Amino acid sequence: MTQVWDVSVLVDGVGRILEVRGQANLHMGQDGKGLTGQSIINFVNDGDVEHFQSFFKKLRPVIAAPRCVVNLKTPAFGIRSYVMQAEPGNQLETYWLMFAAAGPGMSAAAIKDAKMPATFADDARMLRLIEMAASESDSTMDLTVIAIAALRDRRRRSQLQGKNIDLMEAELEAAILDLSKEGAAKSAPGEYSVLHSLQQSTQEIESNLREVAGKFGVNREELGFTSTTVKIEPGASPSAIREKIAFAYSSVRDDIEEFDRTATPVDMMKVLAFCAIALAIGGIVGGLLAYMP
Repeated sequence: MTQVWDVSVLVDGVGRILEVRGQANLHMGQDGKGLTGQSIINFVNDGDVEHFQSFFKKLRPVIAAPRCVVNLKTPAFGIRSYVMQAEPGNQLETYWLMFAAAGPGMSAAAIKDAKMPATFADDARMLRLIEMAASESDSTMDLTVIAIAALRDRRRRSQLQGKNIDLMEAELEAAILDLSKEGAAKSAPGEYSVLHSLQQSTQEIESNLREVAGKFGVNREELGFTSTTVKIEPGASPSAIREKIAFAYSSVRDDIEEFDRTATPVDMMKVLAFCAIALAIGGIVGGLLAYMP
């Protein structure tokens, strides 16, 4: 049986309403024109806001989100429960959020219990998550950029093949995703960025990853862990965010250049490629944030 939705809302990567279909006046108190530009979070009941934000941050363009129940603030019905389905929009970094008033026979987990698949964000989505953290959080967040030589350096990786390096990579990435509650991205093999709270120290992240590598007999020197952490303050301006991301990638790049000082020409090409990625990310950030209101 096809689900009939009471109202469908198209939002961008930070939850701003772009388009509305259905009975918006009845369920949200305004028509589509009046809703455009507002944040969807304004209509989520206060008790569900934190869970909704966590749910929204995990949305990905190629992964279906689980159907869940969220409580919305409605002028006509007060606080009302709705079944919500999230699907990717046709444009990059857009999502359709579809709502149907919850009733008998509608089965869905509460949004706080919705199990979202853990996946890495791409660079564009990660930039959106950083922007959301700066605009919505009352607390400073840490952004940690990580490079693991055992995964990104072809020569070192080949030397560790006897230690089941592919399985170690999978477990390291699972650990990174588990450690990041706010968002994580994978820019290239062995290159990651993690947005996390101040309570979760960089030392803790490194210790956990070293422990995973240790299970495969890979020691500290063989792993080649390098990281840089920068602060994302509440209300940080787009230019400040851009500078901090560029600094973090530049710092990791410099550390890798030092590590690869005696590398072969092929290895040095890998380093140069990583540098290009770092510079490209800085350019992407600048391009995206320069046109944001």
